[in-house]
Amino acid sequence: MLRELRLHHYAIITDLVITFQEGLTVITGETGAGKSILVEAIALLLGGKSEGTPVRYSEEEAVLEARFDEENSDGLILRRVFSAQSKSRAYINGAFASLSVLKQAGQPFVEIHGQHDQTCLTDANYPISILDAYGKLSGQREQYLVGFQKRADLLNEIIALKKELSSRDNSRRQEDFISYQLSEIEKADLKIGEEESLQKEEQGLRNWETILFCVSQGSALLSDEGGVLSQIGNIEQQLKTLNHVGSDADSEIGLLNTALINLKELALLLRDRACHLSFDPERQQAVTERLYLIQNMKKKYGDSIEAILDLKETLQANLSELAEQGARLSEMEQTFSEISESLTKEAFALSKKRNAQIIPLEKKVKEELNLLGMEKTQFVISNQSKELSQDGMDQIAFRIALPGESPQAITKIASGGELSRLMLALKIALSDIDPVPTYIFDEVDAGVGGAVAERIGKRLSVLSQRHQVLCITHLHQIARFADHHYVVRKKTDQKRVETSIQKLSKDERVSELARMLGGVEITSATLSLAEELARKEN
Repeated sequence: MLRELRLHHYAIITDLVITFQEGLTVITGETGAGKSILVEAIALLLGGKSEGTPVRYSEEEAVLEARFDEENSDGLILRRVFSAQSKSRAYINGAFASLSVLKQAGQPFVEIHGQHDQTCLTDANYPISILDAYGKLSGQREQYLVGFQKRADLLNEIIALKKELSSRDNSRRQEDFISYQLSEIEKADLKIGEEESLQKEEQGLRNWETILFCVSQGSALLSDEGGVLSQIGNIEQQLKTLNHVGSDADSEIGLLNTALINLKELALLLRDRACHLSFDPERQQAVTERLYLIQNMKKKYGDSIEAILDLKETLQANLSELAEQGARLSEMEQTFSEISESLTKEAFALSKKRNAQIIPLEKKVKEELNLLGMEKTQFVISNQSKELSQDGMDQIAFRIALPGESPQAITKIASGGELSRLMLALKIALSDIDPVPTYIFDEVDAGVGGAVAERIGKRLSVLSQRHQVLCITHLHQIARFADHHYVVRKKTDQKRVETSIQKLSKDERVSELARMLGGVEITSATLSLAEELARKEN
């Protein structure tokens, strides 16, 4: 809850420190004294925007600070510093923070409700949160929200994947083109080293007549009849004679025998080549066409067979990826459909429970409105189905109707004071379960008086039994129920306006109630009535 508020050079306040306690705290004072300045300061500490500069005239900067209790911690301190020349700065427990983070940090601690500040009642999400809180459905709603967020994340992934596939210049056409390229390369069935082998074969086929002549001539020159082999026989005879007559010719004979063996082997090879050598025009055409195909493939897909085969692997990977993405998209869409079906069932079950809580909550709020002097005002909760959203399939709205009129949107027919009392009725209805520790009501008594004002005071007192309540009021009927009473005063000192706030003692409280009762002139009768009000049991 709110424990302390410090204001320095803010608006018409020089220095101000206020401490707050549990229960109902009432702040009173003359009109224009600056009571609402306190509420505005707290709103700024909760991340609100300032209209104009809140820095006191002739000062350099204004400092606003609030200290809150926080369970299981040392508390929370929110601070804002406004400069007359530059933007404001925000701090949480001494650390710099953005306004959005400041708002998020303070939101669980305080709610401010004024006759011109009931925006939550017009927020489309507020009625459903109230109904869920009343019916203790927040846990089920959170569980549903987990599934809904999962579905939303999956939908974003599906959209992103579709966009990725679409960005590839129509994925279907690209897949067909890749398939065509891959099919052409696979059909070519290229082999590494194939081109060099075919080029050599083509050269042989093109020069086969020359090759045949050379082979035939070589074979003839080696033949036994008058050829090289017959001459070797004569050489062998001479070397044997040389060796016989006493000269050592073994080495020469060995070399000759080796040469003879090699020449005979050569003769056999040439003879075999000559037997198998023939011109095959079909093979020559096939080799030429194959080489042409290879050249054409190199022009289209790479400067070598190795490069083409590397491209083949890349195309296979791309095609596989496209196929996997398509399969993944189908799988994701199937999962999305299953999650949507499950969420629809959860939303329907949640809607059923919400509908069961509508009449009890209407009755509870109506009872509170009766106690707040709005007996003839009807309060209706409507529920219209909508598409699945983070709240489910329900569109909850609060409507009120004046006597003889049909229920309409709250903002169309409710005054500021009625909005404040409606908010008070809702808060009392939820007082047992609402986690917000502190409520601030700014002029919840607008447009009322007498018995109605006293009813409002009583209900504020009831609410303060479970929550810290701060209330700014002009009416003694409300102020009399205070557990703690502060008065705001404005004075002019050295031609400057100064606002101060004082916590009232028992006697001072009687005087303030008397002022609220009797105005400028306070009589003994007024003081007597004020004493009676101060003594009267709440």
